[in-house]
Amino acid sequence: MLFYTHLLFGVAFFLVVRQFAPEISTPIFLVFILFGSILPDIDEPKSRISRWSGIFGKIIGLLSKHRGFFHSLLFIALLYLILNYFFGYYYGLAVVLGFLAHIIGDGLTPMGINLFYPFVEGRIQGPIRTGSWSEKILMGSLLAFILYMVF
Repeated sequence: MLFYTHLLFGVAFFLVVRQFAPEISTPIFLVFILFGSILPDIDEPKSRISRWSGIFGKIIGLLSKHRGFFHSLLFIALLYLILNYFFGYYYGLAVVLGFLAHIIGDGLTPMGINLFYPFVEGRIQGPIRTGSWSEKILMGSLLAFILYMVF
């Protein structure tokens, strides 16, 4: 999925959470969801998050394969534990929700994701090619959903 599709998934997740837990749905919660919605692509050297993170992104891009560890449940569990320990449940939850939004998007593509990497082989895959007309339709649908939820 493209950068903007991941962000739209993140906003959609935020708006759903806001319906069920308005007390935690603050602007900072949205920022952390959006961060989580693009973070897994730090393993792709051409991604915005990788470029924005400078040398850190370059090192990760060299040491890992795209849609490997950084797209796994193991990564998000470790990240959640670290965020929860240092910053608290609130921020960890927001990043996890963004991560799940990202994973759902990537799971809709033919390349798919391996949630249980590195322990189990097997991918969750879908028919939507990155950058294709079908992704543009998905983006439009997400945008329509977001507008519906806001208004």
